[in-house]
Parts: sequence; structure tokens; C-alpha cells
Amino acid sequence: MRVALLSDIHDNITHLLLALHTAEQHGCTHLLFMGDMTAASTFRTLREEWPHPIDLVFGNNEYELNAFSRIAEASANTRLHGTAANIELDKRRLFFTHLPRDAYKTAEAGNHDAVFYGHTHTQEIRTIGSTLVVNPGEIYGRNGVPSIGIYDTLTNSASIIRI
Repeated sequence: MRVALLSDIHDNITHLLLALHTAEQHGCTHLLFMGDMTAASTFRTLREEWPHPIDLVFGNNEYELNAFSRIAEASANTRLHGTAANIELDKRRLFFTHLPRDAYKTAEAGNHDAVFYGHTHTQEIRTIGSTLVVNPGEIYGRNGVPSIGIYDTLTNSASIIRI
């Protein structure tokens, strides 16, 4: 399974739509979001435009938490996990969060196949022990390089794609 990795939208709907189109072109059938969508209207757009399951966590710039919860509850294939999530996809143990310190600490523990995070708006793919660690960068474009990550559960590998 190919999984789209998105983080740090900060309400840039134009880049979000490009990101979703790119993920679809790369055969992604699941989406993990690592926080900082910002407004509930952006979440509504994401939910309306992405036909596949979504798992997401809050970042430090979500301002309408109750609205986010209502949107997630109304969508059968959307799971809102709070500030961090442990999930299993295709027998891969995955952890994702917004903050790098939590991601690195979890990766160092060695109990997951892959760990994903956001917050820094900077792309990263590396390994800590046997755990893959990925920051897909940002959708927003603050650093001028909007991007997504693509995670492959079969090979436990990732790539970063500019949008």
C-alpha cells in the first residue's frame, strides 16, 4: 500500500489540492496527516477531495478543535487521534505526531517500523536504528518547496515529492 504523508498545510488550499492530486497520481490509497491544517474549513476541503481513509493528528496551529472532531466523527473513513497516533497498516507498526522530539524519542525506542512527523517544514528521510523516520516537509510553501511524502508499506521506504 502507498500512503500519502502530509503536514503543515496552514490553510493553503491551492497547494493542498495539488498535493492530493500528486498523491493520487502516485497510487496512494491512505493519507496520514501530521498536523497544522489550521482551520476546520481546510479539513472539510481535505475530507471532500480525498476519497480514501485519513488518519490525522493535531499540530500546534489547530484553532477549532471541536469543529475538527465533528468533521472526523461525521466521516466513516477518518480517524482523529489527538496529538500522536500508533496505528498498524499492512502489518507495519507506524507512529506519527507533529513534533520532532516525540518522533525521535519514539524511533529511538525501536518499537515501530516507521515514524512520521511535521512542524519544521523541512523534508527529512533517515533511519534511527531500524526505524524509518520521515518528515514530508510542508504543503504551505513557507520555505518555497511544498512537498508530500509517499510511504510504501511493502518495502518500508519513503520518498519525497515536490508538488
